Amino acid sequence: MRWISRAAALSIVCLGMFPGGRESAAQVPGGFERKVIVLDAAHGGTDTGAQISDHVAEKDVTLALAVRLRSLLAARGFSVVLTRDNDAALSTDQRAEAANRAHAVACLVIHATASGVGVHLATSGLNAIETTAPGAAVPWDDAQAAYLPQSQRLAAGIGDAVTRSQVPLVLGRAAMRPLDNLTCPAVSVEIAPLGGGDSDKTPVTDAGYQQRVSIAVAGALVLWRNQAGSSGVTP
Repeated sequence: MRWISRAAALSIVCLGMFPGGRESAAQVPGGFERKVIVLDAAHGGTDTGAQISDHVAEKDVTLALAVRLRSLLAARGFSVVLTRDNDAALSTDQRAEAANRAHAVACLVIHATASGVGVHLATSGLNAIETTAPGAAVPWDDAQAAYLPQSQRLAAGIGDAVTRSQVPLVLGRAAMRPLDNLTCPAVSVEIAPLGGGDSDKTPVTDAGYQQRVSIAVAGALVLWRNQAGSSGVTP
């Protein structure tokens, strides 16, 4: 089992041994970078994810949504890091490592599905850990546990924005990688079709629907950034 020190996690330092025997000791002092957002477009390469339609895979929708959201966030003054910006095949550990190195104020793990309705938000299903023993070590797979309160507040803010945009919302928790491995406030954002019966649903491939969701999410992240203290620690 791989481990990460709690002190490293609490300061957003990617410290310790990662799967595959690689180590990262790139220390970044202080708290979060308030203007940095990580967008993790799930799947890629041979990992196609769910089948959205006859000719569209989940990996295509997640990347399209990440690129669309990156543009909106950049226009709002954010520096955006994409864990992939093409049809790359990365392991979940590689994606988590890249995200953790960004020292971001928030990370969104983007998914898509052809079932259900609206936007599904999820925070990690891990149990929160105490932060009073900075020298303690926690398993790599439990790294997100130290950030659950912030992640849940972030999810609530995004959920409010999605609801105001009149898109149905589902909130939940889930055990998933790389969400469980992230050392910053992090939320899984899964976009599902919009509408009622199967015959009149708006598919997740619809550009207008993607834009609607992206605008809501971008607005929520602006509020999240503005609420962050001058030290970079989220409220």
